[in-house]
Amino acid sequence: MKKILALAAALLMVAGVCTAQEVNKIRTIQLGENFYCIDDPGSRQFFFVGTDKVILVDTGFGKYKLTPVIRKISDLPIEVVLTHGHVDHIGGLQEFGECYACEKDFQMLPENVKKKPLKDGDKIDIGNFVFDIIEIPGHTEGSIVLLEKNKKFMIAGDSVQEGPIYMFGDISKFDTYIESMQKLMEYSASAEKIYSAHNTLSYGPEYIQYCIEDAMLFREGKITPEKTEIHGRKCNVYRGQHVSFFAD
Repeated sequence: MKKILALAAALLMVAGVCTAQEVNKIRTIQLGENFYCIDDPGSRQFFFVGTDKVILVDTGFGKYKLTPVIRKISDLPIEVVLTHGHVDHIGGLQEFGECYACEKDFQMLPENVKKKPLKDGDKIDIGNFVFDIIEIPGHTEGSIVLLEKNKKFMIAGDSVQEGPIYMFGDISKFDTYIESMQKLMEYSASAEKIYSAHNTLSYGPEYIQYCIEDAMLFREGKITPEKTEIHGRKCNVYRGQHVSFFAD
C-alpha cells in the first residue's frame, strides 16, 4: 500500500506540472473517421463517435473539462472506458460519474464514481467500432487493451510504449507483465498501430516484442539502473534497447 501511495504521489507531482501548462496547448487530433485523440501535456485520451454514443478512453488528470472538447465533434452521450487506474488516467472521472474498467483496478478509482466491470473477452460495440477487451496485468493489475480488429489498431494505455513505464513494487510485476505482453503478441497480427497515452503517439506491433525483450533483460539483471528523480521523487530508471522502466 505504501508503494501504491508513493506512486500516486509521484504521478500527482506530474499533474502539478500540467497545471502550469496553458489550456491552448491541448490539441484535438483526428486520427481517422470518427476517431480522435485529445493530446495534452500530461496524458493522452482517445474518443470514438459511434452510431448512438461516444466512447472516451481515459480522462487524464482532470485539469480541464473533456465534455466541451468532445461536444465540438458530437452531441451523443459519452461513456468512459479506462485502460487502468492510475491518477493520470482517472482524474476527470468526476465529470462523468461512472466508467467501465477492469474490476482489478476498482480500488484505485474514486468511491463516488459508479464502476462497471470489464473482463477479458468482453466486447464494446458502438456500431462503427467494435472493441475486444484484453486484460494485460503488469503495469497495474487491471490494465487492459482495446483492440479494434476491423480497423487494425489497439489502444494500450501505458503498457506498450518506449517509456519509462511505471513498474514500481515487487519484481514479480515484471513476470506478470512479460506474460501479458506474450499474450498480447497473439493479437499482434490484428493491429497495424498501437496507440499510447504517453510519449510517441503510435507504434508498430513489433513494439510488443520490444517490451518483452527489455522486461526480460531487467528481470535477468542485465540492465544497469540509473539514479534519477521524477519531480522530486528519487527512483531508478532501467533503459533497455527500446523500452525503459521506472522501478525500485
